[in-house]
Amino acid sequence: MPVHLLHGDGFLVPKRLAEVIAEAGASDVLESNRHRLVGSQVKPGELLSMCNALPFMDDYRLVIVEGLLGTAESQGRGRRRGSSAESGVAGQWQALGEAIPQMPDSTVLVFTDGVLGANNPFLRMLRPVAQVEELSAPSGEALSRWVKTTVEATGASISPSANRSITDLVGNDLWTLDQELEKLALYCYGREIQESDVAEMVSQVREANIFVAVDAMIDGKPGVALHLLHQLKEDGKEAPQIIGMVERQLRLLALARDAIDRGVPQSELKGRLGTSSDFVVRKTAEQARRHSMPEIVWRYNRLLETDLAIKRGKLGPDLALELLVGDSVSG
Repeated sequence: MPVHLLHGDGFLVPKRLAEVIAEAGASDVLESNRHRLVGSQVKPGELLSMCNALPFMDDYRLVIVEGLLGTAESQGRGRRRGSSAESGVAGQWQALGEAIPQMPDSTVLVFTDGVLGANNPFLRMLRPVAQVEELSAPSGEALSRWVKTTVEATGASISPSANRSITDLVGNDLWTLDQELEKLALYCYGREIQESDVAEMVSQVREANIFVAVDAMIDGKPGVALHLLHQLKEDGKEAPQIIGMVERQLRLLALARDAIDRGVPQSELKGRLGTSSDFVVRKTAEQARRHSMPEIVWRYNRLLETDLAIKRGKLGPDLALELLVGDSVSG
């Protein structure tokens, strides 16, 4: 029976593990033949002894080792071959690589781990003797296909615009996407999921209003800005929290404006802004292109003055929020 190594995204690895176990016919092995080991605690001799033992009254012995390769990550990154760190790992576990081809066919051995560096010594040791699968979270069109497939697996369907909306807002956090898509499928039972459903149901979508509110503040639309900020309050956000959200967005605008002025390509903006969300990058870049750096800095400083007035007790949070909108559009 082949040995498997599954590493990468924390959502995809457990899913694939269940499939590998089922494909091997080991889903229903007796408890006495089922072992789950923590990589940081397991010893080479213990693992080899377990893997070489024949199953008790069963066809297979299932051995799952979690996180063993990750224990070598600090040693594996940025090193040269033959370093003392790698020699230490190889010295402890070399026997495992040599023993795997001789293990009984009844042993189903699976290693699971997170994202691993290419220089990981365990990874290099296991590649020749194991089936290695790197499971990375999809992005771009692949992520859209993943969303479509996930929704269809529940018996539902999703419109292209709804698909774009949820991936823009959540990114490729597959745990969150899976949870939100399940809620949407139940909410829209019997019909296609639409963009309006995403806005209604997905928790992160509500916070997208902060982009529109800041747009309205800067573009001189106090009525629109106040309406959206009050909507955020109705959704449970307190005035200080909303002011903090506006502050964050103005800070991102300043970073984006600076990057644009320096000719930084949009593909590099994620790193500059410290976000993994395509939605945040796109909206912030759009806003930044419409306003000069002095204008953004003025509004940011005015917000800091408002925040300080609240903390000193000179203004109540709700009044401060309304004055902030008025000052922003009049400045």
